[in-house]
Amino acid sequence: MKPFEVAPHTHILRFREWMTRYAVMPLLLALGWVGALALLGSSDVLWWALSNAGRLALLAGSALALWVAPGMALIRLLWRDHNLSMIEHIGVALGVGAALPPLLLLVMDIVNLPWNRTATVAYVVLAVMIWLLPIRRQASSARDERHNAPLHLSAFVTAVMVGLVVLALIARLYTTRNLLVGANIDSYHHTLIVQLLVEHQGLFRSWEPYAPLVTFTYHYGFHASAAFLHWLTGIPVTQAVLDAGQMMNAATLLAVFALTVRLTGSSVAGMWAALIVGFYNTLPAFLVFWGRTTSLTSHVVLAIVLVMWMAAIETERHDWRLIALTAIVSAGLALCHYQTTILAAPMILVYLLVIRLHSPPDAILATLGRVVAIGAGAGLLILPWMLNVSSGHLDRNVAHLTGPATVARQMFESTIPAVAPLFLKGPVIGAAIGGMLLAGRQRLWRALLPAGWTLAMLATVMPHVIGLPGTGVVDGGFIAMTFYLMAAPLAGMTLAAVCTALERVASRLIFVPIVVLIVVSAWGVGWQRNLVSDYMRMVTPADVQAMAWVREHTPPDARFVVNSYPIYSGDMVAGVDAGWWIPFFARRQTNVPPMTYGSELAADPQYAAEIHALARDLRRRPLTDVRGVLVDLTLPETIERLRAAGYTYVYSGAQLLAGPGPLVFAAPDRIDTARLRTSPHFRLVYDHGGVEIFELVTQ
Repeated sequence: MKPFEVAPHTHILRFREWMTRYAVMPLLLALGWVGALALLGSSDVLWWALSNAGRLALLAGSALALWVAPGMALIRLLWRDHNLSMIEHIGVALGVGAALPPLLLLVMDIVNLPWNRTATVAYVVLAVMIWLLPIRRQASSARDERHNAPLHLSAFVTAVMVGLVVLALIARLYTTRNLLVGANIDSYHHTLIVQLLVEHQGLFRSWEPYAPLVTFTYHYGFHASAAFLHWLTGIPVTQAVLDAGQMMNAATLLAVFALTVRLTGSSVAGMWAALIVGFYNTLPAFLVFWGRTTSLTSHVVLAIVLVMWMAAIETERHDWRLIALTAIVSAGLALCHYQTTILAAPMILVYLLVIRLHSPPDAILATLGRVVAIGAGAGLLILPWMLNVSSGHLDRNVAHLTGPATVARQMFESTIPAVAPLFLKGPVIGAAIGGMLLAGRQRLWRALLPAGWTLAMLATVMPHVIGLPGTGVVDGGFIAMTFYLMAAPLAGMTLAAVCTALERVASRLIFVPIVVLIVVSAWGVGWQRNLVSDYMRMVTPADVQAMAWVREHTPPDARFVVNSYPIYSGDMVAGVDAGWWIPFFARRQTNVPPMTYGSELAADPQYAAEIHALARDLRRRPLTDVRGVLVDLTLPETIERLRAAGYTYVYSGAQLLAGPGPLVFAAPDRIDTARLRTSPHFRLVYDHGGVEIFELVTQ
């Protein structure tokens, strides 16, 4: 008997087995998790979950409605003969469903129709009908075939996966329970994009009234999902951004499970891989600290894109429906994140090269035909968006591609020390290496693919290694954020082998992995409780009160000077406190636009240059000098500069975005408010909760 498998059905034991599978086993696991959480000091998470049960149910139901149901419906229409087990099916469906919202908004933009709450509800209802209506007719045949499926999950693995996903969702949402907006600097433009999608009922061009930008070329897969969540539930946009991001974070467990089972053929390996990404490894949970919600969404879709490509290429017959489904999901990935899509291309190429080595010569043309069909289909779907992207300034963001190879080498060398333990913990790396050795020994070429994919990703950072020019298409830190997707399947394979070895030694030892699962997941909830430090919370309750004051007591054309700091070696500036959010909360303009000004066109071609010139004048240093500056706004030439530019107020937030940690400002610039208090040119008009607002006195 295989690990964790149960005996076949018999007429005598059918009721007892049903009780064990669907009642006793989940109950025992639930009791184990509750006890472990209490013993490990996370009882506050339990009480929070109980007191927020309604909200948790709403969000879980929304995930089913917005992502799982549409994915299930599309799979039912286009991939009818799959042999996916239940959890695999849910994981693949979720990834497919996450790829659909940006495609739907693109289609509606082409036909010039709005997308709103009515459209979202109709979309969900249609998806549920397509998914669920045929199930009753197929239920009996599914029961007969279930035990013959080669990748069928045991009842234990199913129960564990359900528990892990639920626990991960609780842990992720608990992490952001006290946040008013997303953490770090990326969350500002993410929230603006979602707000604009909602206001325009679809894609937009103008960023008014939040910024004087006139193009929209940013990848928007996550933002579309967050907007759909807002339309379906009615929760505020700021909360929808937080919740959608953490829901996608929890969804990585299902995506990694589906990918691992496809690669290894082991549901037990998939279960351990899900445990690693959900509760043991620092990433992906830590991505909320950086506000990298777009990356999370693209990771979920990427895993399923890889699954779909393997299914479409390896199917015996030429299945146009499966090819179409793969093209749709691939196109969705392109709209979710450009850099992740760039990573996917060499990963798929590695897979095609490997399968070529394990396929007969007469299969080459068939494989090539499917590749061309999928690529052409995906390309046609996103062609209108790619034409739109050419209208912006994304080329400025990849200007470093033609840099010397020495720079690429320095970038890569500076990335290596940070991989462990932040991106991958040491034991995960060790277990992944063990999985590689196992796969090599057993000649499981598909299980070795993550190793090849990792090398392919590294080549996008260091093209000079294979003789290509430039410093890489993708940032080294970005690919490090995806390493967990590659390591988890291999590590899961190692842990599955350990389970098999324990069962061979003594069947009673099989309870050891069960205890480890419960304890590690409960421990993971503990370290994730306060993952977002206070210094990463840019907007505080005091700032929200100050924004209300700004709306009520300043004219609509008021312009604010806020704290800012140069980023990307001085190529851009970003806000470092809640003042940056004034356009969103108070509809007033500031001296710091959203970070997308670096890739979008402005109404004034000199807009970015003027923003940078003002930042240089205020800090009195080049933007390439990233040493923190105490900005003195009381200098005569500075006052004249502000008046000439039309700025009438100064906002200093309750706290700066500054603290220890990677990708965090250690000591950013800040305005010297003590000098403002003593200057006759400024009048303190608001002072509460650490927020100070000054008015520049009329000359």
